[in-house]
Amino acid sequence: MTVIIEATDTVGVDTKERTSPKSLPAVDTLFVWDFDWTIVNCNSDEYVPSKFLGDAATSRRLSQLVHTLGSNKWHECVSSLINSCITESGCSKQDICEAAASMPYLVDVKGSLEDVANDTRCGQMIISDGNDEFIHAYLKKNGIEPCFSHVETNFAKWYNEKEFNVVYQSSKYGGHTCGTCPPNLCKSQVLLDLLSRVDYYFPNGNTESAKKRPRIVYIGDGSNDACPALHVLEEGDVLLAREGRKISNPNSKTGPQSDEEIADDTMTGSFPILSTLKKAEDRGLVPKCLVSSWSSGKELRSLIRNALDEN
Repeated sequence: MTVIIEATDTVGVDTKERTSPKSLPAVDTLFVWDFDWTIVNCNSDEYVPSKFLGDAATSRRLSQLVHTLGSNKWHECVSSLINSCITESGCSKQDICEAAASMPYLVDVKGSLEDVANDTRCGQMIISDGNDEFIHAYLKKNGIEPCFSHVETNFAKWYNEKEFNVVYQSSKYGGHTCGTCPPNLCKSQVLLDLLSRVDYYFPNGNTESAKKRPRIVYIGDGSNDACPALHVLEEGDVLLAREGRKISNPNSKTGPQSDEEIADDTMTGSFPILSTLKKAEDRGLVPKCLVSSWSSGKELRSLIRNALDEN
């Protein structure tokens, strides 16, 4: 896979707020988090419009939009739904953000974030196929925005606070050439770029020969999370891949959830990351990193604490 990382100027985006930092703090271990179905226990792109249009209507209309525009136009479909929320229900930008802030999450996932944040040897960032409006609304509401040195995702744009649009994250690089990721974002491209900005840690003094790339612990559930696992993570890194099945009614939930609370919920489709890695293995492509799986908040928190103990 060829990944373009040379271009760093944002194209067609407000560069005052949207550019990546020139450098990121030196750490021993860098925890990289997916957002949807990892930090939150839902898909933010579906959750937010469902609060105004209803779950069934959101699902039906999203399917129609994807059929019309194509699966590679996902964020155009989401933008259309959000604008329908505004025109049909009269909701405001603030209403949209408040809906995003209420997304459900597993309490031990949030606890895992806080465990890492309390370890000064570690850093955390988010790489997400969502958008920054929804993500930051959630992070701020739940008091965990300071846990992350950087959030890299698609860019939400408002026009007079009455029209919503999503600008592709990959536009800042002039696009990408990954054949497996959607056109809006390649997580390998993003992670390589961010690693190039990390202030390297010098474990044995300040000699260039001693500089050490941080160990990566990557937490995710989706097929696009398999991309950096296969192409960026190295021996010594760790992938914490979510396994199992999704709850079938995430859009009816809000706020904190315990593992026990959702144990009796009806389940639907599986998290695709492990099956994606299996298909890659069948083609002879195997991750160099250690792969561990989790299906509950408690399991993830135990794996995170083990990673911290090994730091």
